Amino acid sequence: MNKIIINATLTTVQPVSIKLPDQDGHPKMTRGVDSDGQPKKTAYIPATTIRGKLRRLAVQPLMEAAAAAGKPWTLHQVYESMLGQDAASEANEEIDLVALKKRRLDNHIVDLFGAGLGVKSRLSVGHFMPVVDVAPEAFAGVRKDLDSDTDVLELMDPEEVSRFVDRNTNNSKRSAAEALVKKMVTQVRKAEKAGQDVTELKAALALTEAQRDALVAAMGDMKNSTKTLTSYEAMPAGIELKSRIIIDKATSKDMNTLMAALDLFSRSPVLGGQTARGCGEVAGRFEMSDQDGTLLGVVSVGGYTPSQVNWTAGGEALLSENT
Repeated sequence: MNKIIINATLTTVQPVSIKLPDQDGHPKMTRGVDSDGQPKKTAYIPATTIRGKLRRLAVQPLMEAAAAAGKPWTLHQVYESMLGQDAASEANEEIDLVALKKRRLDNHIVDLFGAGLGVKSRLSVGHFMPVVDVAPEAFAGVRKDLDSDTDVLELMDPEEVSRFVDRNTNNSKRSAAEALVKKMVTQVRKAEKAGQDVTELKAALALTEAQRDALVAAMGDMKNSTKTLTSYEAMPAGIELKSRIIIDKATSKDMNTLMAALDLFSRSPVLGGQTARGCGEVAGRFEMSDQDGTLLGVVSVGGYTPSQVNWTAGGEALLSENT
């Protein structure tokens, strides 16, 4: 069989928060234009997020089996299979077709997902796009301090409570001093840019920085603020997203590998970050067809339960055929 085409649908059960290094907040892209001809932006789940998730889940059982057998993988094996990184292929521009074929036969993960510049992937994943354009939402929270529950303080040693009160006081003063330092730094820069004498400003800034540093030292071992504000962007819950996953030159081994990865995904169906704050849970449906459009089976994932699989006769035949 040449191709397996998987029409995939993900639904956000909880908000999904993904951070890419080149974007502020949850990733967004332009999709179409509005009635005034202006570009419209929508949040989405990047293909790399899903593809990386499937690859890690496909590798995980293999690493666990090797470790249980007393043969843990080398660093090279982990990088090659789990991340697809292969420095040797990038250093060698010539392609040895015989060696390439052997490498594909020896490592099915590399054969399916590719590695470096030498082994092209046979599995491609599209971006997961919302059915209706949606903007990310801003979420915020706060990590409370001990005084949010007076019962806790009553259970502590009085001397430790006194330390806590002193620390809280110093922290408030430190926060105010830090804000003043930032304001004064801006003033110095503006004055320097305008060619003004900044001698007195710099002296005042140095004094304020010293006061701030003294307050930080007085806080003891815990230097960070006791009350921590959290803020992030996330795709809202209840959003349906669609994409396609294509497997070229598909074999029964490919399908079994993908089924195992989707089952692990179903048992822990989370994506992105901020998972400790409720984000990340999704549910999914994967409709698998051959290149002629004949349905082979449907896999449903989510709910922290095993995946639900319904195969047609054609799908069962593909799974059982020799690779």
